[in-house]
Amino acid sequence: MAFGWFGKGKQGGTKALEKAHKMATQARWAEALSFYEEAAADPTLAAEAGGGARACREQLVSWNLEEAEAFGCAGETQRCQEHLELALQLASGEEDLAERARAALGRLEASAPSAAAPAAEPRRMFEPSCGGAANCGRCDDPPVAEESPGEELFEFYLDSLPEAERLLLEHLDVGFQRGFVALQQGELETAQPLLEEAAAREPDLPGPAYALGLLAAVAGDAAAAMESFRRALALDPDLAPAAHHQADLLCELERFGEAEALLDTWVAGHPEDLEAHFLLARCRDRAGNPSGALEALTAAEKRTEEFDPRLSLTRASILSRQGDVEGALAAYQQTAARNPNLLEALVPLGQLLIGRGGGDAERAAELFKHCRRIDPERGWWHLLHVASAYAARGWADEARELLEDVRDELPDSDAAREQWQGVLDRVSGER
Repeated sequence: MAFGWFGKGKQGGTKALEKAHKMATQARWAEALSFYEEAAADPTLAAEAGGGARACREQLVSWNLEEAEAFGCAGETQRCQEHLELALQLASGEEDLAERARAALGRLEASAPSAAAPAAEPRRMFEPSCGGAANCGRCDDPPVAEESPGEELFEFYLDSLPEAERLLLEHLDVGFQRGFVALQQGELETAQPLLEEAAAREPDLPGPAYALGLLAAVAGDAAAAMESFRRALALDPDLAPAAHHQADLLCELERFGEAEALLDTWVAGHPEDLEAHFLLARCRDRAGNPSGALEALTAAEKRTEEFDPRLSLTRASILSRQGDVEGALAAYQQTAARNPNLLEALVPLGQLLIGRGGGDAERAAELFKHCRRIDPERGWWHLLHVASAYAARGWADEARELLEDVRDELPDSDAAREQWQGVLDRVSGER
């Protein structure tokens, strides 16, 4: 599956990681995965990005397995197999996820009947139930089904979106679908006229205008994107995704005052919109207003019954930058207790524990050993933290011995070698 356009115009690891977090907070797992993979190319961000990519793969694999089960129960074996194969592809090196997909494929193959009769060819998208038969009394002429961009491909992209966006786009015609798939695959020149034609055909529907906003944002035309999102909101004043994207664009342009004003107005009229509260917190934090950000986080927490790690992680990050180590530790620990394999919580938690030294540093060493077990591809980076923890505990000899062992695991990059040398210098300075 291609997610090429999400990485267009390499933006640097830090920017890609920020984009990935934003997409993940919106449950846009396919998009987030591409950004996380881009960020992982930077060794200094590899662990955090790797953890995010893993979380995205878990979501995408689980979704495809659920779809496969649903199609299997309905007797649609071919559709079931397509989703299982896609789940296996998306697992991409995560052996436990791949094993789930392989096991499901094995069960499907074991239960498949030795069909004596050839399976009926699946109907194309938008083909009438009569199949265009010449003797169909309901059709004047055998219809020629308009060629679709691929039902599975369109549905996959659509189902990776939050529910509000799925409902907005799912009933649009084949021309729109071609444009939407082209947009997802980075073919902007192909996508634009198709989406513009869809908007002209359906001037009263917000979906095409919204998609044109996405396209303009990807192309880097913020003014056009804002105009398209405004047009979509004019057609549907409760279209939350359009409001969210407007606020995101304003924040990226560092027009924080406008973004905050937009979100304040939106939240006042849509107090149940948890995502808007979260975006308001991030906006205020980026604008240098941590107390206002914490206030928005508290409002968001009051409006969700289930624990949301995005909220606690953002709270922890703000408190840490404010120097409230105890508060940050509590927030990270709360998240790690509920998500014991979430590197986005484990890594900063361990780093704070190292800074405290003593027994806390010893706890950090065990925590980073766990990180290495669940994230072996970046094991060297986690071991550098273990060495730092040993040094903070006062175990300098053990730290130097571990660093010698880690030397052979370093990837072939100057950044990795510089990190290793930096830890060695700190350890040597504590002799």
